[in-house]
Amino acid sequence: MTSASRTGRRLLPLAAVSLLIVAASSLLGPTPLDWAEILHPFTPGSFGTVNVFWTYRLPRTLLGACAGAGLALAGVILQALLRNPLATPYTLGIASGAALAAAIGFLYGVGGRWLGIPRQSLLAFGGALAALSLVYLMARLRAGRDMTRLLLAGVCVAYMCSAGVLLVTYLADQAVTNNVVMWMIGSLATLRPAAVLEILVVLLPALAFGVWAHRALDLLSLSDELAASRGVAVGATVGTALLLVGLLTAVIVANCGPIGFVGLIVPHITRALLGWRALSVVLGAALIGAAFLSLCDALARALFVYEFPVGVVTNILGAAFFFYLLATRDVSAGPQR
Repeated sequence: MTSASRTGRRLLPLAAVSLLIVAASSLLGPTPLDWAEILHPFTPGSFGTVNVFWTYRLPRTLLGACAGAGLALAGVILQALLRNPLATPYTLGIASGAALAAAIGFLYGVGGRWLGIPRQSLLAFGGALAALSLVYLMARLRAGRDMTRLLLAGVCVAYMCSAGVLLVTYLADQAVTNNVVMWMIGSLATLRPAAVLEILVVLLPALAFGVWAHRALDLLSLSDELAASRGVAVGATVGTALLLVGLLTAVIVANCGPIGFVGLIVPHITRALLGWRALSVVLGAALIGAAFLSLCDALARALFVYEFPVGVVTNILGAAFFFYLLATRDVSAGPQR
């Protein structure tokens, strides 16, 4: 049996389960919905359910699925490139740059839309790209390409942007501060179906790249020298991967805010289920990430008296996951294959 066949046999059940979880997530909320009424929209008394499903639940669930798949995929690629199992899509300071730009937008009352896209989202997207560009330039100050320098540059930019956000909240009034804090928690409450398409425009090429470059990712996760000796164009592969990850994270943060820990938790779960081969992990993480974030958002809607932003739920799960890692693994020994 070929490697592709084995991967397919593993992923088919996972795809079915993930699809069921995403579908079930669209039914959960303060008022649970009935599939029978949704499938028979002309039945007397079903109009309210149908309207809620198509106007609110379905766009929100699809947004959660796309954002979760994107964050998980970005986490898989970054952890392979940086050879660090704790790397996340926000490691490069992308979320901090978006947060600073959004905070400045709130401070100066930026509102309205441009070409149908909220100016606040455009501003956050621009801030994320600016942070990514600054990180890359800082990492390239010396000759050569050092992933450790890239990681440290991301930390520096994140601290700089965080200081900027604190300054904005100090200068702003209470209403603006509340808006900044709520945005930074992360939420899927935007009722803009086009947000799903904006994420898909970057998610699909990133996923295609991950599948195409899976062998290179396997080799790069070991060392650049080994990858180069096996014929991998290391510079081009790493540059393309970072560009796609940066764009993907930026568009997700611009539409949903910085939703934490998805890109950390899901790759670990995927490797536990499917092993370490990049092809399985890339595809599996996208499926599990879609189901994971959709389910977290559904639980945030259904389990509490007041609706919680999904970022609260993912942060709680992320903290629990870190406790699990500390309790069950020797973190000083590095990643185990």
